[in-house]
Amino acid sequence: MHSGQIPLAMVPEGRRAMVIALVGGSGMRRRMADLGILPGHELQVVRGGEWGPLIVLVGETRLALGQEVSRKIFVMPVQS
Repeated sequence: MHSGQIPLAMVPEGRRAMVIALVGGSGMRRRMADLGILPGHELQVVRGGEWGPLIVLVGETRLALGQEVSRKIFVMPVQS
């Protein structure tokens, strides 16, 4: 675990973050890889919050992630 990393669910709207780790089973990690969510890749939180799906921008693609999944993706915020 890297110092300063947080779950994706805690990243404020509009902020960019670098994926550090995926904590879950092989199926979850494979699905995230298929969506382009891999350690070392950046994404941006378009819509956050405690309720409902998290909307993230990965490259040019918007994805909706459930709260449970977004708590298993650990990131480091990227300074703009």
